[in-house]
Amino acid sequence: MEEFFWVRAGPVAHRLVLTSVSSSLSHASPNRLRRPPRFGVAREQSSRMSGEEEENAAELKIGEEFLKAKCLMNCEVAIILEHKYEQIQQHASSDSDPSSQVSQVFEKSLQYVKRFSRYKNPDAVRQVRETLSRYGLAEFELCTLGNLCPDTSGEATALVPSLKSAGRFVGDAGNDKIDKMLNDLSLIKKFE
Repeated sequence: MEEFFWVRAGPVAHRLVLTSVSSSLSHASPNRLRRPPRFGVAREQSSRMSGEEEENAAELKIGEEFLKAKCLMNCEVAIILEHKYEQIQQHASSDSDPSSQVSQVFEKSLQYVKRFSRYKNPDAVRQVRETLSRYGLAEFELCTLGNLCPDTSGEATALVPSLKSAGRFVGDAGNDKIDKMLNDLSLIKKFE
């Protein structure tokens, strides 16, 4: 009698055919001989069974560790990295230690945040954070809006769907509030 079972090797399950089954395998439970579920399905099923909520940024379900984390906008990261870069350069000029050189990853990170920073002036960066904080945004929402700088309330809610789902910016009054918030951001950028 020919029997088979599934063997997982990395992300792929392979069918292994046995022509003679040992007594230990012949008494195995039927579950052991079934094909294992795909990785995504298994994870989804296990999270549902364990009671874990699935992460969904549109509903601000971004995970416990991220809800408590302090998010930074690209412009804030640029200021921090520029300061650190200056410190490294000063230390490197006074010391011939090769470990005081700037790594390529650091330089690439600095280039990235400088390129995608909407605000260059540290006072403007502080104003952006204060302005967005007044609207009761979550850290994640605040940084996303500060980084992307949408022009309309439609763009803002498309980029940050949690604005609508959290119930804070609902209907025409909500759209007006979002438009006011975006107008405040554009004024900061204009007078930077």
